[in-house]
Amino acid sequence: MFGIINQSLAPLRAEPFERSEMISQLIFGETFSIVEKHREWLRVNVSYDNYEGWIDTKLCEVIDEEQMNLLTIDGASRLATCLFSTTKQGCEHPIKLCPGAVLYSFDKTMGTHSLVNEIYKTHSTPFAKEDDNQADTLLEVLRPFMNAPYLWGGRSPYGIDCSGLVQVAYKIMGYKIPRDASQQVLNGETIDFLNLTKPGDLAFFDDEEGNIVHVGIILHNNKIVHSSGHVKVDLLDQQGVYSTSQKKYTHKLRVIKRVLQ
Repeated sequence: MFGIINQSLAPLRAEPFERSEMISQLIFGETFSIVEKHREWLRVNVSYDNYEGWIDTKLCEVIDEEQMNLLTIDGASRLATCLFSTTKQGCEHPIKLCPGAVLYSFDKTMGTHSLVNEIYKTHSTPFAKEDDNQADTLLEVLRPFMNAPYLWGGRSPYGIDCSGLVQVAYKIMGYKIPRDASQQVLNGETIDFLNLTKPGDLAFFDDEEGNIVHVGIILHNNKIVHSSGHVKVDLLDQQGVYSTSQKKYTHKLRVIKRVLQ
């Protein structure tokens, strides 16, 4: 069996109870396969990144293989790129959805989309303006996340961690990348010198033991956007991240990778 998230956000927890650590989040419309069930909890394997954890059954809808196959047909869905509101048919109150939400059977003229057997009507456009320039598109994708508070396991403008920011931004840009920084660093082409970087390249940072513990997205002019306390723009050089607010280096640069082409 499979499932699909029907709430704005759903915490993916390490264990099947509310007080357990949130290891990630699933966004509206994201799907998963069900590994096992324990009371009101499902242990799931997330379709997008194969992350495993526990989801509360109240935050999702169980679907069969046929329904799952229909959802994965090419062109069946679009990704929201900004914050917006939508209302389920028959409901009085709207739901606020985040960038990265999956909108199935989106009708631009009517402003409607579906989720299995439910129809939703948007109150504003779910999409930011598109640009042929990838660097400009990246800035538009990142805009809703600026100043978002840091949240371990978070993947939304209401709270996000460093690798969650990278994963969701890349997802919207059309690139699939793993959930954690230690996994993300295994992707792409190594860039040896900072002056050879392009906007969208990923900078990874390690701790004293050499473990990859942080990641950010490189912008123009030796700047980097990353989630550390909150999502912000700092300076980057060969030594690492220099915090303009703290007036000191906060993260030690380990390697730069290029995934966006």
